[in-house]
Amino acid sequence: MENPLSADVEIQKVLENRARALARTDDAASAEQDVLRLLAFRMGEERFGVNMNYIQEIQPLKREMWSLVPCTPNFIVGAVNIRGRIYSIMNIAAYLEIGTELNMEKAHVLLIRGEMKPSRMLMEFCILAEDRPKLEQVSLVAVQPARGTLSSKGQEFVQGVTSDMLMILDLEKLISHSSIIVREESI
Repeated sequence: MENPLSADVEIQKVLENRARALARTDDAASAEQDVLRLLAFRMGEERFGVNMNYIQEIQPLKREMWSLVPCTPNFIVGAVNIRGRIYSIMNIAAYLEIGTELNMEKAHVLLIRGEMKPSRMLMEFCILAEDRPKLEQVSLVAVQPARGTLSSKGQEFVQGVTSDMLMILDLEKLISHSSIIVREESI
């Protein structure tokens, strides 16, 4: 005959082990939330990082894939055909008034997709990268405000800067800002 007390002790041990395992999982999830997964790229002397949640794909920018578009703002490099769809290509450094000459030799485009706030309309465009973007993980505590180092426009669209001068773009704000939409009547 089994001792009911020993069964209760066994059940208690199983429950404690499960609780410890769940606590470890919560700690890992919490640590993951404290880290930004970014795609980092160069534009001239500047380095930018964009949240991976907005990246749909990355493509090398081959000459036959893109064209200049006349009568567009200086931050629009041109338009690119990706799988039969046309997207504008944005030079984020020019947009943030950091100004840089372009080196298109090893250029890539990052296809960005997100919802405009508050309309919830889907916005898609490409950001130009002068080199092949690299995945980086940045601790949230390592991100400092970008005050004083950027133009007012730059400060509006940069979430923060890391110690190695990686500027983290606020794509949610950028996607929703009316200044990146090119309308025929505004040209």
